[in-house]
Amino acid sequence: MEYNYQTEKEWRLTRIPVEYEATYHMGDISGEGIITDVSEGGIAMRVNQTFIVGDELVVESMISSNLILEFTSEIRSVQGNILGIEIKEIDPDLKERFLNHIDGILRMHKLDKRERYVT
Repeated sequence: MEYNYQTEKEWRLTRIPVEYEATYHMGDISGEGIITDVSEGGIAMRVNQTFIVGDELVVESMISSNLILEFTSEIRSVQGNILGIEIKEIDPDLKERFLNHIDGILRMHKLDKRERYVT
């Protein structure tokens, strides 16, 4: 299906299912989680702690043997123990490598950058 700017609200950045171990911290709170999907704008992460929308986390994860992510983020949604996390601050070089990594996965699986999203 082809992206149409006139129906933009029905589309989102393609989310790629993954399973990456991650660590996070917010002030004195820290823990481990599993990143369950990635997109160009953020991640979903399964955790065993309670957070609310608006909390800011620093997240670190080795997503490939040559790419270790570290970024500041904001929780945009909470569904049970799954956090929808928007990347807020990331080193520009690291961001470029992350976007290239995602682009490679999208091309490998013949996926578009955007996918239909029905609420």
